Amino acid sequence: MEIFLREIRSMDPINCEQAFDSDDFLYQVKWDGVRMLVAVAGEQVSLLNKRGNLRSRQYPELQNLPNLIRASTAVLDGEIVVLREGKPSFPAVMQRDNCRNPMKIQHLSKTLAISYMVFDLLYLNGRDLRSASLVDRLSQLAELFDNQGCLYLVESFSQGTILFDSVQRAGLEGIVAKKKNSFYRPGKQHDDWFKIKCRCSQACLVGGYTLRGKQVNALLLGVMRDGSLSFAGKASNGLDAEQLQILSETLPRLEVKDSPFLEPTPAGSHYITPQLAVEVEYLEWTDSLHLRFPVIKSFIKNTEADYSV
Repeated sequence: MEIFLREIRSMDPINCEQAFDSDDFLYQVKWDGVRMLVAVAGEQVSLLNKRGNLRSRQYPELQNLPNLIRASTAVLDGEIVVLREGKPSFPAVMQRDNCRNPMKIQHLSKTLAISYMVFDLLYLNGRDLRSASLVDRLSQLAELFDNQGCLYLVESFSQGTILFDSVQRAGLEGIVAKKKNSFYRPGKQHDDWFKIKCRCSQACLVGGYTLRGKQVNALLLGVMRDGSLSFAGKASNGLDAEQLQILSETLPRLEVKDSPFLEPTPAGSHYITPQLAVEVEYLEWTDSLHLRFPVIKSFIKNTEADYSV
């Protein structure tokens, strides 16, 4: 089954700027996690990530899948997430995905438990379903298992704009619009699946800054991870000329020698004690756990926010 699994390329949604409604489409929540194909053959379970790398030992929770599905062989497509207070935490799932130590993997399976959010069925009991319509695949997927253990079926909705508004209010990543009659095609060579992303919000501590000449041109942002300040990238968008001038006059007087961050920061960084706090809007977390396209929305009291991820 691993050989067959390696021949499959994931179907990827195309970026779309705005949510829409169409009778030709169905709509699903876009879960912020690690894309994973999972193959079950008898008692064997194999996992393949989006980059074509096997992850069969990475998530021991999924080795119980043969007992949860009503099939002898199947290939599922979905997203592995770690939920915190009902919301997926991308930094937490990356901690799982980056771990290679077998003992630590077992420990993390208990402290950072995963959920596998399944949204497609590519292979079932000897039949390749990739040339079947999406609604046909989803109909068979709905009969394959019940929501239990770490296994969950991603629900489909008929109205994209209403779902997007709900997802945005809930602070989730976005939605995916899928043509009901679409086949499963590799990569992005199609016009059948579209992703519409929300802008997310994160409270950050400012642990430093960079200069252009004598003027502050970006703030170094940090979030709390396992009790330490983790570097989350730098941001300047959202700051107006007056704010940059005030920061340029104030921050150098607060400078300290040592970095407050766990990780390296850009060359030419200057550091301060992390007492200043900002609310940041961003598109998503990168694989290196930096905020993508961060925009500083406001300065906040550092005692009134949660900086943990």
